[in-house]
Amino acid sequence: SLGGSIYIVWSVLSAREKRGSIYHRLMLGLSVSDILSSHIYFLGTWLIPRGSSGPFGDVYMAFGTFETCQYSGFFNQLAIASPLYNVSLSIYYFLHIQRGWKENALKKVEPAFHIIPLVFAFGTAITAAVGEMYGNVFWTCWINPDPPQPYFQYFQWSFLFGPVWVCILIQLSVMVTLWWTMRKQERLISRKYELKAPTTATIPAETNGTRVRANRRKRQSINDEGKYSSRIAVQGSLYVLVFCITWFFPTVQRISELANGQNYFAIQALDTTLLPLQGFFNVLIYMRPKYTTYRRKYPDLTVGTILKIIHDPKEERKVVSEFRSMHTRARDQGRSTTGEFDFDGQPNIPEEMESGNIADGGTESNKTNKSEESKDIKMIESKDTRKPTKTSNTRTETASDTERDVEMETDTPTTVRRIDMVGRIQS
Repeated sequence: SLGGSIYIVWSVLSAREKRGSIYHRLMLGLSVSDILSSHIYFLGTWLIPRGSSGPFGDVYMAFGTFETCQYSGFFNQLAIASPLYNVSLSIYYFLHIQRGWKENALKKVEPAFHIIPLVFAFGTAITAAVGEMYGNVFWTCWINPDPPQPYFQYFQWSFLFGPVWVCILIQLSVMVTLWWTMRKQERLISRKYELKAPTTATIPAETNGTRVRANRRKRQSINDEGKYSSRIAVQGSLYVLVFCITWFFPTVQRISELANGQNYFAIQALDTTLLPLQGFFNVLIYMRPKYTTYRRKYPDLTVGTILKIIHDPKEERKVVSEFRSMHTRARDQGRSTTGEFDFDGQPNIPEEMESGNIADGGTESNKTNKSEESKDIKMIESKDTRKPTKTSNTRTETASDTERDVEMETDTPTTVRRIDMVGRIQS
């Protein structure tokens, strides 16, 4: 979560066009608020006062003091800024898609998108710190004074869990409205610009073709605009989904405490696991539009290569060229090494044939090859001895040469096998 939020902050601050976008500035505020709370999630029980205990026994690795617990509780309360920024993001999508507000109109209400989350988060965190409400909540420090006071649960719900569920309801309402709007627009487009069969008896062929092409272009333009709005709605819905998942189990845990007066280890484990992952999920959604765009554009690239392009879009052509050239070299090298010949043009002969192991028996196929080679040697002997010669000297010389060749071939079976195999490959 911490790494994902830092990446979003760096990505927005390093690009001028992103700094000028309301959406990216909202993501910047959301990521900064997540960083402030994520580093406390990382420190975890280390900041809890030493010797503290909870419903599951002594707190594991509690090395802190009263002051470190106050520090942890303050930044844990600042985590309420993240749900409020999610609401700001949802309202931004609602005004942009549902109401059709342009960027200039949205800039007039943008200050409220930042002021409300920051004021409420810092206001409640400071109030709890002044009232000395922070204490051990078993895996971190938050509103739970030591010794426990009867009023602390009201502050827990009014400072965090109540606002969180209000944020969830607002975001779900906004997303349902957006989906309904997108569905309605798609139906209107399909009805209004549905291409009907032309009546060639009343409309000239040229005029009819021109109208059809014009209607297709118009319909395609409207469809593209509708798909763009749908993609924005999907993007916003994913942020809402992640928010609901990460804050669901912390709320269930507090409801269990109120209803039964006890904690359940399974719910506590899901609480402490999912809540710190909001920044990680946010960065995946944040990178999703660019990733899908590059994936459609370059279907042959790997995930790592696409992430390189997203990291530095200016090097897009260079990264793609390097990947494809490297892939081509690797493919060509694979062909040459797995083919029938080595790099020096010699045939690939198995090691057992190179070492002459076939002469010692081997497998059935090796024995068959051995018998075939012996037949070839005998055929060579018979052919050479049957050749006619004009003089006895020549006959004697030919016979002696044949015997010498047979002896050489018999003594060095590997050479015969190599020659025989080359002949078979050539044939």
